[in-house]
Amino acid sequence: MQEWRSSANPRSHPLLHYSITPLLLEYMSHDVFISHSSADKRAADAACALLEAGGIKCWIAPRDIRPGSDWGESIITAIEQTRIMLLLLSKQANSSPQIRREVERAVNRSIVIIPVRLENVMPARSLEFFLSTSHWMDAFPPPFENHLENLTRTIHQIVFGTQVPFARAKTPIAPWWQRHGLTLLLGVSVVTIMFTTILGLFLAMVIPWNPKPPRIAQQSPPPQSTVVPQTSVIPPVQTVTPALSTPTPALTQPASDNDLPLLAGTWNEWFDDARATPLTELFAGTPVGNIAMAALTNTQSVHQLNITGTGLIEIRDEPEDTGTYSFARGYLTLISNRTRHSDRYQYKLSVATAAIPLVTAVPGDGLLDLTGFSSYPTRWVRKADGNPESLVGFWKTPLLTFVTGSHIVFLYTPGTLEFKTDKTYVLHLTRTQTGTLKAANGIYTLTSGLLSAQGNYRFEGSDQFVDTQASATSIWKRQ
Repeated sequence: MQEWRSSANPRSHPLLHYSITPLLLEYMSHDVFISHSSADKRAADAACALLEAGGIKCWIAPRDIRPGSDWGESIITAIEQTRIMLLLLSKQANSSPQIRREVERAVNRSIVIIPVRLENVMPARSLEFFLSTSHWMDAFPPPFENHLENLTRTIHQIVFGTQVPFARAKTPIAPWWQRHGLTLLLGVSVVTIMFTTILGLFLAMVIPWNPKPPRIAQQSPPPQSTVVPQTSVIPPVQTVTPALSTPTPALTQPASDNDLPLLAGTWNEWFDDARATPLTELFAGTPVGNIAMAALTNTQSVHQLNITGTGLIEIRDEPEDTGTYSFARGYLTLISNRTRHSDRYQYKLSVATAAIPLVTAVPGDGLLDLTGFSSYPTRWVRKADGNPESLVGFWKTPLLTFVTGSHIVFLYTPGTLEFKTDKTYVLHLTRTQTGTLKAANGIYTLTSGLLSAQGNYRFEGSDQFVDTQASATSIWKRQ
């Protein structure tokens, strides 16, 4: 599972908006729909078994098709109720009309697709049309089982936001030269000393010793100095040793084989530059309400990169919106202070009677179900306050998903929504992603887990650089 290819979609935003992390909530009947050719049943069953062992619900044919039910109808229903489609891509899958129909259905339903190549084949043209904005990973060379643990960890993190707790941690075995490094070093040192001693004795016996003293060259008398008259137009020649200093960076610094030291620091995204791609363009077509859109496109929110000189990177995005609210007869109305746009949501207040691990609710907590806020229904929790008659308080949801019109998925964990007694609200979302960064010769590679993407960068002085990916551009200024 070595490579994810980044989307060439012009609306895939560079660096900060690199994450392609899908999520749906508990309203779906299963987490993953496994699309595979019958020739790849062994690999599909192995993936299904390990995913379900990690707590991820899978739907796979023919196991989950009820006896006597219509095959095509069962497939369509399962795709509509899934969170993620895991596409096992092979030569057989490439030529399967059924696989093509399943992928087409998933794209039409805005379901996130994770293609996994079982062998070194490219998607057929009929599939490439639908997968042009998807990111895919490799699960070869065989055996497929060697890649399953990483696949399970990745999907578990996508669905639940955490790593799957495997019982047995693998302890890597160091190479023999690391395990016996001290012994190897001592041995090499002894051999080197013995060789040097023998070589010295041999040269002493072969080369004769010459007792004559060295000849000293006769020194010439110093030349008479010539005084340059004050009226001369030619000044005396002086030899000056320049002091070392740090050069002032040019407007555009040339790229080098390692630009991480120049990128090290905290950077904030700058939207006032006319070259920057607007957030409204990035999130265009996202099926969410005006309030969520007001937060996602708020340029005054935190949009930040933290980069170390060794290549560790943290991407932090904290969209926020404030406004007023009112509610009546099961409907909640929010009006954004920034955009003056409003949304009317259907909502439901209730009290948790049992533990709900997905939203970290315990008995007695308040529950708020909102429809239409994000790309999928959301459930918010008010800790230790189960009053079903009041919205006032601090509500939190562990996971929020926004799927753009180009099928780019953004995951925010967590999201908070505070309703105050003065009929005002504060919406705050958080998205943090860590990974590693390589930057050389104007090209960067960003890797997070099994995900990776590439883009271009260009320095404009020491405190600003331009980041481009496809036709999207971000401007970053040093904090």
